[in-house]
Amino acid sequence: MISEYDLRQRQISAEQLNKVLEAGSNITLTVVNSCTLRIDSTGGSGGPSTGTKWHLKATDDITVDECYEYLICGEFKLDDGALFTIEDGARLAVIEGPITNDGTITNNGIIKNGLA
Repeated sequence: MISEYDLRQRQISAEQLNKVLEAGSNITLTVVNSCTLRIDSTGGSGGPSTGTKWHLKATDDITVDECYEYLICGEFKLDDGALFTIEDGARLAVIEGPITNDGTITNNGIIKNGLA
């Protein structure tokens, strides 16, 4: 896991962050100033998770607000009845996967599919 020393030294590897995510934790990164991020972690070890969903079910209704980005690595899938809204000034970025849309995507912002 991420040690207190790593946090103080601002040295967190991708592997350490991945272990936190695999444990079911939710990570919130907040820009404090131009070169500082605050990291908050909740959930974990079987606790509830409200992280990014890659597969939206029929009852899901997600909105990406202005100045936010919804990032998916792999397939992004919406079942029939699922609602996904991208507000003006917001982005959906899907890296290395298709968008399979059987639901409804309302796009008032930007959709990026791929790394370019």
